[in-house]
Order: sequence, then C-alpha cells, then structure tokens
Amino acid sequence: MNTILDKAKWITLGRDPREVRSKINPWEYPITAEIRAEDIPDGYGIPVFSKKFEVKENVKKCIVYITALGCFNLYVNGSRISNDELMPGWTDFNKRVLYYEYDITEHVSKVNRIAVPVSLGWWAGRISLGTYGDNDIALICAIKTEYANGEVEYVYSDIDWQGTTDGPVRYADIWDGEVYNSNYDSYSKMSQPNYPCEKLAKVPTVFTGFKGEISPKVGPSVCVREFLNMKPVSATIFDGINDNGSDFGAINVVSVIDAKEASGRIVLKKGQKVNYDLGQNMVGWANFVVKGSKNTTITLRHAEFLNDSGMLSRGNDDADGSVYTANYRSAKAKLKYVLNGAGEEKYRPAFTFFGFRYIEFSADEDIEIISFKCDVVGSDTPETGFIETSSKDINQLYSNIKWGQRGNYLSVPSDCPQRDETLGWTGDTQVFACTGAYNANVLEFFRKWLQDARDSQLDNGMYPDVIPKSRVVGNGGAAWSDAGIIVPYMMYKMYGDKSIIKECYPSMQKYMDYLATTNLEGPLQTYGDWLAYEPTEKRLISICYYAYDAILYSKMMAAISENEGDFFAQKAEEYMQVYNNVRNHFCNTYLNDDGSLSQNTQTAYLLALKLDLIPEEYKEKAKKTVAQKIIDNGYKLSTGFIGTATLNQTLSEIGCSNLAYSLLLQTANPSWLYSVYQGATTVWERWNSYTKESGFGNVGMNSFNHYAYGAVGEWMYKYMLGIETDEKEVGFKHIILQPKPDTRKENEMPEGQEKISWVKGYFVTAYGKIEASWSVDGNTFTYSVSVPENTTATLFLPVIGENTTTVTADGVKCDIGDFSQKDGYLVIDVFPGKHEFVC
Repeated sequence: MNTILDKAKWITLGRDPREVRSKINPWEYPITAEIRAEDIPDGYGIPVFSKKFEVKENVKKCIVYITALGCFNLYVNGSRISNDELMPGWTDFNKRVLYYEYDITEHVSKVNRIAVPVSLGWWAGRISLGTYGDNDIALICAIKTEYANGEVEYVYSDIDWQGTTDGPVRYADIWDGEVYNSNYDSYSKMSQPNYPCEKLAKVPTVFTGFKGEISPKVGPSVCVREFLNMKPVSATIFDGINDNGSDFGAINVVSVIDAKEASGRIVLKKGQKVNYDLGQNMVGWANFVVKGSKNTTITLRHAEFLNDSGMLSRGNDDADGSVYTANYRSAKAKLKYVLNGAGEEKYRPAFTFFGFRYIEFSADEDIEIISFKCDVVGSDTPETGFIETSSKDINQLYSNIKWGQRGNYLSVPSDCPQRDETLGWTGDTQVFACTGAYNANVLEFFRKWLQDARDSQLDNGMYPDVIPKSRVVGNGGAAWSDAGIIVPYMMYKMYGDKSIIKECYPSMQKYMDYLATTNLEGPLQTYGDWLAYEPTEKRLISICYYAYDAILYSKMMAAISENEGDFFAQKAEEYMQVYNNVRNHFCNTYLNDDGSLSQNTQTAYLLALKLDLIPEEYKEKAKKTVAQKIIDNGYKLSTGFIGTATLNQTLSEIGCSNLAYSLLLQTANPSWLYSVYQGATTVWERWNSYTKESGFGNVGMNSFNHYAYGAVGEWMYKYMLGIETDEKEVGFKHIILQPKPDTRKENEMPEGQEKISWVKGYFVTAYGKIEASWSVDGNTFTYSVSVPENTTATLFLPVIGENTTTVTADGVKCDIGDFSQKDGYLVIDVFPGKHEFVC
C-alpha cells in the first residue's frame, strides 16, 4: 500500500536492548526488588525524537502522519496533540503497524519543533514476549504543509532529526508501569522551538528491522473515558505493621477518610502510606496533584484486592489491609514519580495502564497530596446498551459485565488487564462478542481486530489462539481459532454491515479449507470447555465448533450473494452440506441408540441442542436431560467458558427460561452471583477466585477482571429484556421482541430466591434506540416498547395468566383470538413508535 510515509525513514536511537535491560529493566532484578527512579542513569530514559522546521506565511493546513514501533505521544510547540492514548495500539507488528494523522495547523508558527517520546509499548515491552525480535523502538513521520497558493512542502523523518534519552519518563512498560522524574525537562518544553539543540544531541540512525506494512489507522482510538471519571470511595492512612498473630500482621491504621474527603487534600508523613479504594475494579491510571520537596520519590502500587487477614493459609501475600498483588504474578504494576519541588505538581502516566481497584500511595519524604482521582482508559466505543431489574444482585452482575468490557476492550479484546498476560485470547473474544456489541458500538473496534486476525493467520489457515499472534501461544484451538468465523458473523448480525464479511471472506475461506482437512473432526483439541467443573471431551467441542463454523459461514455466504445460484449462493449450499456431514459425524460419534449422548455433561447437551445436532425424535429427551442435570446439580451450572456462554440462551431457546432464571439468581458456587456475593465488581476468571470462607485462589491463574463468563449478558438482552435482531433482516432492521419474564412457581424456585418482577433497558441500533420494559403483577404482564423509525418489529407476547382472554394494546382491548400464536406466545406486528401491551 502506497502511503505518504513511503518517503520517510524509520529512525531509531540504536540502543542495545541488552544494555538497557541490564541497567533499568525491573525483571532483571529479583522479583521483590524496587525500581528506584534515581537508579536509572542519564541517557537511559525512553527515546525522544525531535525535528525543528520552518513554514512560510499563509499556511492552509499542516498535517502530521506518524507511527512508531512502541507507544508514542506527539508534542508540537509546547502542546500535546490529541487525546489519543497508547498510539499506535497493538497489531501483529510482524505484518502491520497503523499510522495516525493529526492536524496541527492551529499549533504552527514560522519556526516550529516537534517532539515525540516513544516507549516500549506492545512492540518491545515484556508483553511482546519476544514475538517481534530483540529490537529497540523506532519512529516514522511525515509533516505535510499546504499553503493558500497551492504549494505543498514535506518534512520526513530521517537521520537529520535529533534525539535524546534524557526526558522525564525514565522507564515505561505495559506490565510493569512507569517511572517519571520531573527534574528532567518535560516533553512540552522539549517541543518548544527554542529548545537547546545541544540537549538533543543524539543522532538517529535508520532502522531496517520492520518488514511489515504501514497502513492507515482503523478502529477507535484508546482514550480516557471522561464519562467514567473515578474518585476514591475511601482512603486509609496507615503507618507500619502490627502483630495480629498472623503470618504478616495487620496494617497500623492511622485514619480512614470517607468518600467526601478521600479525593482531596491529605498530608502524608514519611513512613506512612495511604490505600485508596476506588470502589470499582477498573482499568486506567491515577491522576493526582502533589506537593513536596525536590527529589522526593512517590511510589504507587496497584491491586484488585486487599489482603484480608495476613495469613498464608488464606493466600495472603502481606499484612491484613495491605494491597494484594500476588495474582499479578511477575507484573510490577507500579508507578514512580520524582518531584522537582517547584510547587504543586500534576502527574498521570502516558505509556502504561493498570487493572486495579486499590492503589497504595507512599513517599520517601513528607508530601501533601492536593487531589487524587483515576482515569478510566479503553478503546473509544460508545456505549449503546443498558439493563436494570428488580434484583440489586442482577444489577450488580450487569455492572460487572460492563466494567469487564470497559477494561478489556483496549486496542484489542484481551482476556485480563492486570497481570503478566493481557493477551488477545480468541476464546474469550468470541464467546463475549455479541454481548460486547449490545453493550457498546464495537463494529470498528472489531474491524480493526479482524484485520489483526487476518495478519496473524497461519499459512495453513489456522487462526492463532491469541490475536495479535504471540510466539509463546499456540494456534488452531477449538472454540478459540473459530473466532475468525464467529466474530465476523456477530458483527454482521448486530450491525447489518456486509462489508465486514467481504473483507474477511478470503481469510475465512482459508480457515474453512483447513477444517476440510480434519476428516470432520474440526479444529485442534486444545482447551476444551475451559475451567469447567464437569469436563467435556475435547473432541466433542472440536466437532461441535466445526458444525458451528459451517452453518455461520453458510449464512454469511448467503448474505453476500447477489443473485440466485451465483458463486456465493453455491458456497452457502456447499457449507450447509458440510454442516450436515459434521452433524451426521457427531451423531455417529456421540449419539447412543436410545438417543442419549455418550458425553453426559451439561455442555455436551447444550452445544448439541444449540447447534441442532440431535435428531428430531430425540430432542425432547435431550431437553429434559439437560434440564434435569441442572436441577440435580442443585440448580447450578457445571460448564466452563464454552458451555457457560451458551447456557441460558440455549435454555430459553428450548423453552426453559424459568430454569435460566434459577441459574442466573443462584448464589452458591459455581454461579454468576457467587462472585458478586464475594465482593466482585467485575467478572472473574474463576467463580471462586476469592471466597470469604477460604481467601484467595491459586495465583497461577486468578484474574479478578476476566470477562468471558459475562457472556450471559447476551441472554439478558435477548431474552430477559427481549431485544433481538431478525437474522433475515439483520442489524435490527427488523426487530424481534421476545421478553421472557420470570414466571417460576414456588416448586420451581431454589430456596432463598425471589422472582424478578420487572426489567427495563434499551439498546441503540443504527436506526435509533429501542427501549423496552416489562413488569409482572400477579397474573398481569405489562410490556412497553419504543420502536425506532425505518424499522419494523415482531412481538412475541407472553400470556402468563391461565385464564387471560384479552390483551390491551395501546389502550384498546382485544381478544387473544385476534392474534396468531406460536409456542404459547401471541405474535403481534409492531410499528415505529411507543406502545404498551397489558395481558
């Protein structure tokens, strides 16, 4: 692809990464060692590239085209340009990097200077896991100036630029954090036209280590989500440790400050620490103003939990009340800030992010904290959905699902945002993709990620198990690799955009060609039903996902077919036949003579029913079997990542919505509300990542922000709130309204549960907002809906009273017999506008 950057050169300061690591990289020290800002010598800060340039009079427009291998910020004439963060984001750098375009016209004068600091980012930081080689960071840039008379001038990055490693960010890594020394000149100052050239004495060299494509930015930027500005709900000042008879003791609390005062002025003495509680597990960074003496070093440590006892037997790693960081594994997740002593100093990091609820704030001398808050950081995906119910527990669960998405949709859909991982695991991605599309407009977010998927795809057609690809993780895993088929379909279905299918078609066909070589066995048998309490044979998962791929691919080919019998129509027929072949193979492999499955697990039955793999004559038996298995298990699930994602949806599809409510409202382990009752404010990797009874789980894999199990949100939108798109008129051009209220009788309800009596919410489509609500009062069901213009809708209205004979539709009473019926629901055509139905 030809771009304006073709004439520019990649430039680097040519540092030896091994030398940099030996002096400043935290993982070269013992795991418990501190990174001290004063230990990082001159010449070892992150690289800064600079160029002084002049323009003539009558500038019409001045544009910077820029990208980096590493994360960059752009400064011009003392101003930081744009609110974008962590540019250029994460792609498969072996194949591609995205360039950004910034209009700096209002910032230029006759003489100008550009300054660009670049950190390790996803290119060379620890998170890269060596995937892109052992290279230093690099920058490429072009400045285009257009004049009123039509003249155009260019400035390109080359070895005539200048550089330094003596800026204020001394070290930055996505896993480990940032070290900032404010005694060095700021980047704003470095970008002033009169900044001394002798301070920019390093001469860049041409970098030749990038062999991929430089292409225009696609997808939303990472940014601070201003509408989620977070202030602490409390602040606990403590001084030292008291012996409480435990292994680590307990913090010696000096004072506890409530929410009203916690974000304001706090005087912190040397030796004291303050734990800020944000009240919400989140992703982002601290943003604070402090005052103190020159060279005072402030340290911030981040955590998702506090130690609850100081006892090793409960998994504690330090004193009761201190921040618990063991589950971050080797990730340091720290900030260091060195004061210059010149009065009030404001700081927030720019080259890292953290997953946390708690921040421990300390300093090696007395300081005054003037103000403290936290910025929520993530990809700029406008939120489009909302649900509220009569159950505060379910409302908390819904909030947890949304916060998990906010934290993990950051440049790529990651599995978790806090520990030494934060990779784009495709299994998590595909099970949550539809929930994600209800919660927020993620079409362009996934358009970018699907480009990453195509870049990362293997020559044999397999998609990696993480995208962007990592050298330390495998490829082709069943239910993981299949994200390359599932995600395009979900985006097409939710947004009605056929272009995403067309963009992905060659890549998807390559994957389907790979599956054709597996003798109907499907993708590799790797992770199975990950973290299930009741394991299902991995082979079954693989065969089921081949069937799923085939039917979705057939639907997508039919969608882009333009004429009957054309190439894509033939493809649609071909893959329906592939589906039938896989279906027969499934039955031959797992169906017993009596119609039961040889794999007698919840997940096996759920997948078989969801994908219509069971012959018609045995379906009713299968429905009863899976329902009884759940009841016999104490109204608890036994599924893992794969089974849980389809659990409640499949139950509603087979007429067991009441059982789905019993699962949703379950509070025992395992269940969605179990973690809520243990204090969760996001969805966890494990149902019991922490328990009040036993403490913390094994740190080897114990994330407290891991959104996969939040895929139940799709069911909450589709069947609880009742808003779904018609697969024949996708993108909510034709809306299916299918509210399924909680109509459980006493003998159906697990002990201690209460029915959900009302639900309300909305979903914003490309055509406008769909608002819906329902309530149950005795045997009366009331349903209200607002349907956008330029759409149509079909309502499947439940009749919950046994003796109900009439329906009041928009104030007009009608006989039930006036409406057609299907599976016990009244079928009503609903047109744009606001409507209310009572029956």
